[in-house]
Amino acid sequence: MLKKIYACKSSAEAGMIISLLKSNRFNPLELQTSPHVSLAGADIYYYVQIPEEEYKPAREFLISNGFKDILD
Repeated sequence: MLKKIYACKSSAEAGMIISLLKSNRFNPLELQTSPHVSLAGADIYYYVQIPEEEYKPAREFLISNGFKDILD
């Protein structure tokens, strides 16, 4: 099961978070396979998703690196 860990306002930002997580041995879902819709009235964020069992350590990792928009 996947869990959303981070909300990004651009695909570039999401790609950076995904790359950072991957380089630290986490397994986030690739952005191109993650659902995204940005139409009027729809959710405009790109969500970084990670396996549920990796959520807590990945959350701690992102916080320790200064990222604050982590989803609970």
